[in-house]
Amino acid sequence: MSKSGSFSLSIKASLMAIFVLLISASIQAQDQIITLENGKKVVLHSDKTWEYSEGIVYTYDFSKIRDNEIPNFLRQGIKADKQTLTVATEIYFQGWRFTMPNPKSPQATWGNYDGRTTWWHGYWYNTKTNKFSRSAPRKHSNGYYYGDGQNDKGYWRNGGSPGSPSKLEWLLSCIPAHSYRGDGIRR
Repeated sequence: MSKSGSFSLSIKASLMAIFVLLISASIQAQDQIITLENGKKVVLHSDKTWEYSEGIVYTYDFSKIRDNEIPNFLRQGIKADKQTLTVATEIYFQGWRFTMPNPKSPQATWGNYDGRTTWWHGYWYNTKTNKFSRSAPRKHSNGYYYGDGQNDKGYWRNGGSPGSPSKLEWLLSCIPAHSYRGDGIRR
């Protein structure tokens, strides 16, 4: 075999090894549930932490959820499909709530994109665990929703009106008495 042929095989073998390592790393990055000798299940998280897998038992009857029929404990006023409402309900019962961004400066109103206005950040807060999250909580393999641990409460930013909230943010938020409505009218 020529030198270029063996070099080509060497490159192919190296690329294959890298590909296998990437695949195994992505598999390792996911939560895994294992069963111990005593029968208990443990969740091994990608961040090298673990916890017993207790599973979640809801007392709410999720079969009642229908498209655009928002349960009365969630914020009303939008259309949402069954899947979105199911996720919002799960997140709600696990204690997560969203605080909408609020105007900090008097000129700040929804839809005013003047970069000189200031806004308080919106953030996720768990009423049961007292944890915060900048991004929407994500469901792990044990059924629990976890946030990213970032606390934006009390922080503000320049730059005009924030974008419209996601359906989850809307459904899991309330309107504080001092907030602005989406039409720019102060309450």
